[in-house]
Amino acid sequence: MKRQLQSIMHDRIQRLTQLDDRRLMRQLVNDFLIDMVDHQEQMLNRLEQRVLDESRTVSDQYDIYGTVCRQEDWDSARTFLYPVLPEDVQQQHLNMRQLLSAGTAEGAATVTAEQRLCRLFLEMDTTQVQRLARSGRMFRAVVTTNVGQYDVHTLVRPAYDYAAQVEHLYASFQLSGLSWKTVYHPYLYKFVDVLLQHWEVQPTPEEQIVSITVDMEEFQSYQRPGWIPVWNVQQLRIKSTGFPMPALDRIHYEHLITLQRYGTEHGYAVDASAEDIRYIKRGAHDMTIVSTEERSGFWQVLQIHRPDEASDVYRPYPLLHNAYADRFAHHYGERQSLPIRTRGELERLVHMLVHARGVELVDVQTETSSSASASLSPSSESHVLDWNEFLGDHIRPDAHRPLLTLSFRQQQAQALPAFLQQDQLQYVIAELQRRLPEYRCKGVWT
Repeated sequence: MKRQLQSIMHDRIQRLTQLDDRRLMRQLVNDFLIDMVDHQEQMLNRLEQRVLDESRTVSDQYDIYGTVCRQEDWDSARTFLYPVLPEDVQQQHLNMRQLLSAGTAEGAATVTAEQRLCRLFLEMDTTQVQRLARSGRMFRAVVTTNVGQYDVHTLVRPAYDYAAQVEHLYASFQLSGLSWKTVYHPYLYKFVDVLLQHWEVQPTPEEQIVSITVDMEEFQSYQRPGWIPVWNVQQLRIKSTGFPMPALDRIHYEHLITLQRYGTEHGYAVDASAEDIRYIKRGAHDMTIVSTEERSGFWQVLQIHRPDEASDVYRPYPLLHNAYADRFAHHYGERQSLPIRTRGELERLVHMLVHARGVELVDVQTETSSSASASLSPSSESHVLDWNEFLGDHIRPDAHRPLLTLSFRQQQAQALPAFLQQDQLQYVIAELQRRLPEYRCKGVWT
C-alpha cells in the first residue's frame, strides 16, 4: 500500500507546474500521508498477529527437529541439537573376549549386544535400508588389531534403538498431557547394526581393536561410518523446588519444578520412565508434578529446544522438522476438530505441514476391503515403514477398513535429496493416517 501511494503521489506531483506547489505537496505527503499509512500498516500487522496468537491450538514449543552429523563434529557447547542416544558421542570400546565368545557359532539364531561391531548410516531410501537389513545377507569385514588383521562374516539389521527413542518420546508426551505429531526424523531409520557372526581366524583375547572396515559390496558408496543422529530433545535431571505440598485428594503430593533457569521459551515433558506420576500441570514459568512420592528429589525431564540462529549448522544433510505452518486457516481448522469429508480438507492438511512444501495432492482413490487386502499384501512395499506403529488401532480391524490411495506430485524446485523423497511421502501419509483412522492410507508418487 505504501509503495502504491508513493507512486500515485509522485505522478500527481509531477503534473504540477509550479515549483512551490510541488514542494508543498511533497512535504504534505511525506509528513502526513506516508506516516499515516505506516501507522495503519503497523496496526494491521498487530491485529493479524493477535488473531494468529489467539487461534493457535498447537504450541511450536514441542516441534521436533532432527538431522545427522559426524561424531567428531557434534559440539556440546551448542544448545540446540543433542544426540538421540547420549552414548553415541562416546568413543566405542569393544571387548575382545565378548566378541570371541559371541562369534564362535556361525549363523546363530539370536543376536546379542556383544555381537555389534559398529553402527552405520546408509545414505539410501529407507525402504531399501529396511529390505537390506531384513534380508539376512552376509557381508565381509576386516577387524584390525594391534597385532594384525582378521576377516569376519557379519550380518546387518535395523538399529532398533532409535525407533525405541521415538516411542519413548510419545509415552512422555502422553504422560505430560501433550498432543502428538508424527516425528519427521527419517534418518533414524537409515542406521543399521553390523553384527559379528563368524571369525575366519580368531585373534587372542589380549589383542586391542584398532579399526573395523565393512565391505558393503554394491552398497559400499552409501555407507557413512561415524555419523550419529541428533535432535532437539535434551535429557535433564531437575530437582524439585521446596517441599512437596499435599494435593487436593490428600493422597498425592505436588512437586514444583522451576523452569526459568533452563529457559521458559522451550517445551518440557516429564520422562515416561517415572512410574509414580499421576499427572502434570504446566505453568508459564514452572511445572508441577503430582505424584505419590512424598519426599523432595530429582526428576527426569525432556527439554524440547526451540531453534536458534545456529540451528542449521550441521551439513550437508538438511535439518527436518514436524512443524505446522503458522496460518490462520490451519489454526481455525484445528480448533474446529471437524471430520475430514472433502478433498479440499485433505489438501489443507498437506499444506499445513511445513516440510511438505512442494508436494501437491493430485488424486484420491478408495478401494473396498477385499481389493484393499490385495493391494496391501505382505509383499507390497507401501507398508514397509509405519512411522506411528506404536499408536496402534485396537477398535477398527484392518479387514474392514477401505484403502485410501493418495497420489502426489513433487515440484522439482523444492525437492529434497533423492534418498529422502520417499521418506517425505511416508511422513505426509503418517500424518494423514493419524487423522483418518477409518481408512488405511497409502501414498504414491505420480
